[in-house]
Amino acid sequence: MIRISHLEKAFGDKKVFADFSLDISEGETLCLMAASGRGKTTLFRILLGLEQKDGGTITGLEGKRLSAVFQEDRLLPEFTVKENLYAVCVSQKQKQSVREILKAFGLEEWMGKKVSVLSGGMMRRVAIARALLPEFDMLILDEPFQGLDENTRKTVADYVKEAAKGKTVLAAIHDEADACLLEGKILEI
Repeated sequence: MIRISHLEKAFGDKKVFADFSLDISEGETLCLMAASGRGKTTLFRILLGLEQKDGGTITGLEGKRLSAVFQEDRLLPEFTVKENLYAVCVSQKQKQSVREILKAFGLEEWMGKKVSVLSGGMMRRVAIARALLPEFDMLILDEPFQGLDENTRKTVADYVKEAAKGKTVLAAIHDEADACLLEGKILEI
């Protein structure tokens, strides 16, 4: 169980969280829905250790391996698709999975191309693939399907569900259809 208790976070005068609490069960897929600016990305950044909370406690992350897809793809544009994916691989088994995941995402023929020549939707699929390659206990997805057409969303969501089976998934979404694709529980914050 990951327990967020009485979380406080502000940026200057703008309070993002005031006494926010949330329990996330192990192996649960939880889809957070909220209007833009309501703190979904800030919460993810705090969980990932990229942002400091102002108050409250978070327990249950100790020793957990986290992987994430950010709102921005955060790829290395002058590196090839393969190089971007290999950057997170620490084992030969993970490297061998690169071709498989690219094939599943319809990107196998782009493996040797620089990321900078890809379309936005293609870059998004590479970012998702990169998050799925390392071993993880919890997967954080910040608007994972933005820029993907309906068929690609389903293909990618199915792959994500299989790769994250039995693991905790926390996703920020704007569309209930995306929660349905992930088969996640919806929580409006």
